[in-house]
Amino acid sequence: MPRGPRRPVLPERLFFCLFPDTDTAVCARRFAERFVREHHLEGRLLQPPRFHVSLQHVGDYGYLRTKFVYAARQAGKAVSVHPFEVAFHFIKSFEGAPSSSGRPRRRPLVLLGEGDALSELHKSLGTAMEKTGLRAARLFTPHMTLLYGPKLVPMQAIEPIRFMARKFALIHSERGLTRYNVVDCWPLQG
Repeated sequence: MPRGPRRPVLPERLFFCLFPDTDTAVCARRFAERFVREHHLEGRLLQPPRFHVSLQHVGDYGYLRTKFVYAARQAGKAVSVHPFEVAFHFIKSFEGAPSSSGRPRRRPLVLLGEGDALSELHKSLGTAMEKTGLRAARLFTPHMTLLYGPKLVPMQAIEPIRFMARKFALIHSERGLTRYNVVDCWPLQG
C-alpha cells in the first residue's frame, strides 16, 4: 500500500512572512536556475509561490490551536509600517541541520536581504507578538530560500533582486506536504 509523504512530529507551523510579487518570484527562480547550473549544484529548487522572507516564527504544533492563530492575528493587526523596498545583494548557503538519517545535510541556498525597514517590521511584529502572549525571535537574518542541497556555497555578491513590500502575511504551513495556507494578510501603510 503506498504511503503519503512523511510528516514531522510537529507538522503544523505558523509564521509571519513577506511574499515577493509574482514578477520578482519568477526573476528569482530564473536566477536560481542559472546559478545552480553554473555552479553544478544538486538539490531541490523551490517553486516561486513558496518564495518568502520569514519575519517571525510563531510556533510548530502537533495540532494548530485556535488560541495561537487568534493571538498571531491580533499581533499582525497591531503592526503599522510603511511600504518599503526589499533588496537582495548576496547569495550563500546556511549550514543547515545535521541529518539524523545519515543522509547529506539539506543546506538552504538563500538570497540575503537587508534594510532598516525590514528589521523594523521584524522588531515591530515581535513586540506585538509578545503583547499577545507569543514568543518572538530577537535575532533576524532576512533571507529568501531558493534551494535545499548538500553543497555549502560561500557568500558572494549578486546583481540585486528587489521588490516592494506592500503587505505581510500569517501563514499556516503544512510541513511535509509543502502547502502554505494564508491565514491573514495586512497591508503596510504606516
